Parts: sequence; C-alpha cells; structure tokens
Amino acid sequence: MNIWKIIKNEGYNNAFLIDSTGKQHFDSPLDFKEIKNNPPTRLLKIEVTDKGFPDIMNYWGISGTVIVNSKVKALIERYYGTLQTQFLPCICSNCQDTELWIWNVCEYHDVLDVPKSICDRIINLQGKEAIKSVDKYVFKKEAFDLDFFKIYLEERKYNTYLFVSDRFKKIMEENNVTGLALEKVYSI
Repeated sequence: MNIWKIIKNEGYNNAFLIDSTGKQHFDSPLDFKEIKNNPPTRLLKIEVTDKGFPDIMNYWGISGTVIVNSKVKALIERYYGTLQTQFLPCICSNCQDTELWIWNVCEYHDVLDVPKSICDRIINLQGKEAIKSVDKYVFKKEAFDLDFFKIYLEERKYNTYLFVSDRFKKIMEENNVTGLALEKVYSI
C-alpha cells in the first residue's frame, strides 16, 4: 500500500489566478479555508501546451490545490461525496466554455508520524521550534484508510501537498484522467 502526493504536472497547463486588471498574482491562503455560502467564481488564465487541456491541473497560487474539470468533479462526488471537499467554480479567461473547478480539500488528519519522519525545523515568531517542511514522510497506519487528505504538522494545518491513496490513483487511472502527476512518498 502506498501514499502519494499530487505534484506539478509537467508538460500540461498551469493555471494562474488573474485579477480584474488582468494581472497574475498569488491568492491568499485564507481564500481557501472552508467557504460555506455561494463562493465567488474565480477568473483564471490557463497556459495552453501541446498536450492540450488536462482533466486535472496544477494551480499556481496555492500548493496542494488543483483545478479539475467536470469529469473529475463528478468522479470525486460519486466516490467521495461524504468527505469534506469543496468545488469552487472558476472560469478560464481564454476558454470560457470549459467548466472548471478549484478542488478545495478540507480533510486534515493527524496521520504523520512526526518522530519517524525527517522534518526541517525553524524557530517561529513566538520563539518556539516548529516544523517548516517534511523531507521524508512516515505515516501512521490510519493514513491508509483515507483516500485523499492533507495533514497537520503538529498543531498547524499543512496545505502544501494533497496526499492520495492507491485507491484514489486507481479510480483516476481507470477513468483515464489526464494531467494527474503523483510522487510516491510512503509505502508499507
């Protein structure tokens, strides 16, 4: 059994959030907390490559956040409808007839085995030692019961990566989902 993290999909499109003046920018991480009522539609610029338009693509503004088309949205809703996940509507400025969604995963779990993982640490603004990033992941066995999730680094939500299971990977492969790039981070 494996745990994978979703990584940048080389050779496919990247999506950039653009503001009302047409400038690309990073979106505030706070924009991706759980949104309860009528989320605003986000306008995106999508880079077109020779490989075409994938079903899943990397979102440039926030790591751990991906953009999906209606096919992937339907698959996730069919297989995982009860999990804490949101689809925030977005429009591609250069292909406005394509339905796209920012997939906002709100599933955070304390499944990282911190003592066994290799982590970079820093001293935070409060003068306390804190985990900055993870170089080698070791997961608790409960992680293998989850099909997709984000993790806590001690008390802090770590939204840098979205982790998925072999089951999630298999569903996407069986449905010929394009653009999904994964890196295996842990196996048992």
